Amino acid sequence: MEPADLLTRHGIAPEHLDHAPAPPALVQALARVQEVPSRPCVVCGAPVATARAVVFPDAGPRWVDLCWDHGMAVRRCHRLPQTLEGIAADLRGAAREAGLPAAEHVAFYSSFEVAVSSRPDEEP
Repeated sequence: MEPADLLTRHGIAPEHLDHAPAPPALVQALARVQEVPSRPCVVCGAPVATARAVVFPDAGPRWVDLCWDHGMAVRRCHRLPQTLEGIAADLRGAAREAGLPAAEHVAFYSSFEVAVSSRPDEEP
């Protein structure tokens, strides 16, 4: 879920959040999280665990300060491949980009024995 979706779900208007620089420095976000007394989560009021600058189309960049639970709800999704073949495809692409020989042959095998038996005859 995106921070804007979380705010909409809880009826929080971005205009009521603090203005944020665009883009903020990591130091600024850490300073917000480490303030004493702690800032409240914009959703539930619990102490903040994370602060993120979010750009809203009508309100501009705003700080979205969230507690641990709400911060985990808007955690960035990873874009890593989910299968060994997907990982191998990414590695082949990186090997091609780097100009490595035999980049097209990058693969995963279920065992060392399978890898050896799958090796072309011309390889040492």
